[in-house]
Amino acid sequence: MLHRVIDIVKSVGSFIREEATHFSKNSVEFKGGYSDLVSYVDKEAERRLVEGLGALDLNYGFIAEEGTGTKSNEWNWIIDPLDGT
Repeated sequence: MLHRVIDIVKSVGSFIREEATHFSKNSVEFKGGYSDLVSYVDKEAERRLVEGLGALDLNYGFIAEEGTGTKSNEWNWIIDPLDGT
């Protein structure tokens, strides 16, 4: 299973690196205050991680910064793929 997790994480990392080549500051959104920012790259990377890890069928929940996924009672993935937007 570890190899499957690594493949998912590498795939999302490749997406983030690719988007960095043509990223625009204009695509950054304010979530709350002045220092609480998010980009489409962060949202999409989180979505891809939750979808990929969720497909492993481990009955784990997700604690994700952008609100993707649901929290489990016992085991959770903690997702924050792109910090420092």
